[in-house]
Amino acid sequence: MSISPANRYHPFLTIFLVMVMGIFCHHEAHATNSLVTGKYISYSGTDIVLHLTIQNPAPANLIVEQYLSPENVIIDTAPQAKKIDSAQGNIKWLFKNTRNGILSLSIQLDSPLVDDISAIVRYRTPQGGAFTELRITP
Repeated sequence: MSISPANRYHPFLTIFLVMVMGIFCHHEAHATNSLVTGKYISYSGTDIVLHLTIQNPAPANLIVEQYLSPENVIIDTAPQAKKIDSAQGNIKWLFKNTRNGILSLSIQLDSPLVDDISAIVRYRTPQGGAFTELRITP
């Protein structure tokens, strides 16, 4: 019995391709299931802007924490932050009764941004109340 060139698949290659496809399918499914995603629109100079995209059904509440180096002096936030801890470089917002759409958060510093930034968004899903934490970096 001879094997045609079209049927000469190496078993490891087949397994590898199936695994790669599984990873991409899992990643895509995970990304589409997220109710909130975020992206920094600006993160250099004196202005930091973070856009959060909230899907439908929107979580009832969102907690957003922005982390900066304590060397940065915060002049203003919009919307107004619930808490600013300049010594730790933390800014915290609490949003109640959120709706789907884009939520824009901005921070104005007195001088250009020093060091890296990141944010964490926390919420519970409307169906089932599962706790979700999303880390956002530039």
